[in-house]
Amino acid sequence: MAKPLVMGRKEIAKVYRIAETAVSDRWVPGGVISYADAVVVSGKPYWPGGLVVDLALAPGSRGRQLDMGLLEELEQEQGATVRPMKAGELPALVGLQEYAALFGVDQVKVSQALKSAKQQLPPPDYSLSGSPLWLLETVLVGAEHTMSVSAEARRNPGEWKLDEDLAQQLRDGVYAGPGSAFKPRGKKAAAEKPKA
Repeated sequence: MAKPLVMGRKEIAKVYRIAETAVSDRWVPGGVISYADAVVVSGKPYWPGGLVVDLALAPGSRGRQLDMGLLEELEQEQGATVRPMKAGELPALVGLQEYAALFGVDQVKVSQALKSAKQQLPPPDYSLSGSPLWLLETVLVGAEHTMSVSAEARRNPGEWKLDEDLAQQLRDGVYAGPGSAFKPRGKKAAAEKPKA
């Protein structure tokens, strides 16, 4: 399976050599990029890599200049082989909040399992904007191991149990549980807050 290039705010900032806050403070309010173009995973927006690359202006012009060397580095780090243009072209992604919902545990347990020497969770497929993300298929392939290690470690066999219905919701792009909503940030979001 081809692995897509995916970018959060930090990755966009890196390849365009801008401040991380510029995405939410200037690009989104200015209409350069939209949260509607992103997928939301664990409450954070992530954009398809091809869309982000296409935002670059012609070399030598003023404004958004893409650093091709940094883009290539990012693609190598991710092992990305395709640059999708639309959020709908991305496979289902899982962050800590979705992982917790999928297995009926809290997010702290997922964080602990990720750091555990017992390798209860598969390694994340991405580390984006400081957060681990998995392809849903990676999570599902490792589900039996995740549940069995949990049962051995905690002597509580039912503690981690995969919710197949939630997995299907993630696959179908209709998941509405923890982590599925995004709260806009930046100057525009601050200006839109109701005054108390």
